[in-house]
Amino acid sequence: MHISGIGVLACVFAAASFAAGAATVSPFDTPLKVVHIALPRDKDNPQAKREVRCSYYPKFMVKEIDLGEEGADQLSILHNGEGRICRRVNAPNEKIVSPDDWTGYFAGVSGDYVFFSADDGWNGGMGFAVFTPDAKKLFEDVEKNWTIIAAVAPPGPAGIDSGHGIGMRYTRVYGAKCSLAGAHGEACWERIRRDTGLQGPMPDCRADYAREQARTPKSPVLDDPTAVEYDVATTIAVNGVHETAVGPAPPKCRPQE
Repeated sequence: MHISGIGVLACVFAAASFAAGAATVSPFDTPLKVVHIALPRDKDNPQAKREVRCSYYPKFMVKEIDLGEEGADQLSILHNGEGRICRRVNAPNEKIVSPDDWTGYFAGVSGDYVFFSADDGWNGGMGFAVFTPDAKKLFEDVEKNWTIIAAVAPPGPAGIDSGHGIGMRYTRVYGAKCSLAGAHGEACWERIRRDTGLQGPMPDCRADYAREQARTPKSPVLDDPTAVEYDVATTIAVNGVHETAVGPAPPKCRPQE
C-alpha cells in the first residue's frame, strides 16, 4: 500500500542526515513518568521479575504486564480519563493489543504512535510494530538501528490534508529465501530486488560467508539464506497507508543466523 508524495520520504532521508551523529539518542518521546508495580513472585520460578510497567504520555498510558517470561503477558493502552491507574487489573475501556497482532515489549512512543518491539532479535535485527492509541496495528518490520522518527504530514487525495502521519528512517534487515553466495546468486539477487526495491549490482557476501564457513567447517554454508541490510525511509499516514523508499547507500549482506 502506498501514499502519494515521494517528497515526504526525501525529507525523512534529509532530516536523518542531521541526526546521523546522534545515533545513540533515543528516537522516542520521553515519557512523563514510568511506574513499576511489583507482582507476587512465582513459587515455581522465584527468580523471575514480575511487574506491571506503566509509561505515561500526555494523551495516553502504555501498560505492560510482565511475568518474567519471554515477551510481556499483556500490552495495552489507556487514554486520558479512562482510569489511568497503574495496576494489573484492566480498566473497562482499556485497549488491549491482540496477541494475534503482536507479542513482545513496549518500545516507545512518537507523537500519537505507539511502538512495540519483538520479544527476541532476528538475524541481528529486532522486529517492531507501529500501533495507534486504539491498539490498531498499522505497520511492522525489522530494524537494526533507528536513525530518526518524526511527525510528517503526507498529502491526501487531490491535496486534501490527511493529518499528521509519521516518518521513520532505519536500517532494515531482510531475510531472503535464497543465497547470494551460492551457485544461483544472480537469480537470488533478482528475487531480492523484486521484493525490496533495491537497485544496483549484487552486493558481495563472500567474505562473510567465508568467515562463517571457517567458524563451522563441518557445515556447508554457501547455500544458507542471505540476510540483507539496507537503509529505508518509511512514512505511515493516519489511516495506516504506508510507503517505503530505499536509501542511496549500497546494501550489506551476510548469511542468516
